[in-house]
Amino acid sequence: MVQFESLDHESSTLPALEPHIHKWLHAVVVLGFLSFFTSITLIFLLTYRLIRWQLKAKRTSQFVFLIFNLLWADIQQSLAFLLNVEWLRLDSVVVGSPICFTQGWLISTGDLSSGVFCTAIGFHTFASVICNYRLKQRNFYLTILALWVFVYSISAIQVIMYPRDIYVRSGVWCWVHHDLKDLRLWTHYIWIFTFEFGNVIIYALMYYILLNRIRSGYYTDTEAQRVRSIANLMISYPVIYVVCTLPLASARMAAMGGNPPSHARLCLAGLMITSNGWLDVLLYTLTRRIMVFSDEPPPDDDGFETFSPFWSMGPSRFGGSCKIEADAPTSKHRPGRSIVSLPTRNESIEDLCSVGMGKMDIKLVTTTQVTNEPAMPEDFEEMEELARQMRPKTPVGRWSEDSKQWVVVPDEFLNPDDRR
Repeated sequence: MVQFESLDHESSTLPALEPHIHKWLHAVVVLGFLSFFTSITLIFLLTYRLIRWQLKAKRTSQFVFLIFNLLWADIQQSLAFLLNVEWLRLDSVVVGSPICFTQGWLISTGDLSSGVFCTAIGFHTFASVICNYRLKQRNFYLTILALWVFVYSISAIQVIMYPRDIYVRSGVWCWVHHDLKDLRLWTHYIWIFTFEFGNVIIYALMYYILLNRIRSGYYTDTEAQRVRSIANLMISYPVIYVVCTLPLASARMAAMGGNPPSHARLCLAGLMITSNGWLDVLLYTLTRRIMVFSDEPPPDDDGFETFSPFWSMGPSRFGGSCKIEADAPTSKHRPGRSIVSLPTRNESIEDLCSVGMGKMDIKLVTTTQVTNEPAMPEDFEEMEELARQMRPKTPVGRWSEDSKQWVVVPDEFLNPDDRR
């Protein structure tokens, strides 16, 4: 057992920060504040969306709720490095102060919970996209609760074993004593590396399966184009997490091997890991537009409904589409009766039914449902743009139904009325 009564030079109070470390620690504080502010802002927005969805649609989005929990993890992580502002104010790192203990606790819980929910989002995306599977809401919320119990239980082991002096100076901020190598490894680093490799494996496997499905013709041409862009987009998720967390984890592992990093290298690693928060906000806001702008939670038809990057063009509210579905006979259908549904955007459904036992008669049943909704300002703009495209570009232009555009007609082919 480590004796904390007399701390060594590496773990005792640092009487004065080195002059060249000030700028590094200032950068850590600035990025920590950026992550904290952006995460807090987005978590308030998501709280509003989740409450609104529950009141309006009586359901919510599991994916958005996972992002909500990831943001709460990022807030703890960014707040831990934001507390370095106290060491800048004092120009020293004071061991035994409440700030030192709080910083050590937040680093333990923030790093661990960030990895937990990044991996949970990866598993959820894999299950939705590849397996078309989702947990029932009750089981989903119980799983979220179990993940938080896991995070705080692992971090509590450190405090339970050494309740008084577990968090001391570790470089230029406070964390677990450097002599407690096994405690650091089994309550922190082993999980961080597990989450890093787990994320890489999950998204690499997902990318491989999606590309194989595209090559095999599993998707239509239009679907394949969208799935390919989404598969390329998924690569950014594990890359950002690994790039942000690996420098600090590798630096601490090097210290455990007898090669402690310099304070400058430690601050550089701190810059990366505290950037996890604002990079998560930027990444999920840009690639999952449903979180910010949707008035209703996404449907559960497939696993791609949450992917909607800002740079993609949104679908027009005007126009039509046709989808043909052939349903196999079930217990609800009488023998000899098959149904083919053709739903369109105006909710018009045509059912082709073979009538009778063994008869070849075909009966066409059309059901039309009209939905009325108020036009928004952007709808008027879209209609005006369509009207401008329909207007002739010259006084002698005519609309061609063949080319679907206005063409110029020479004067000799016009009758006198047209010339006037």
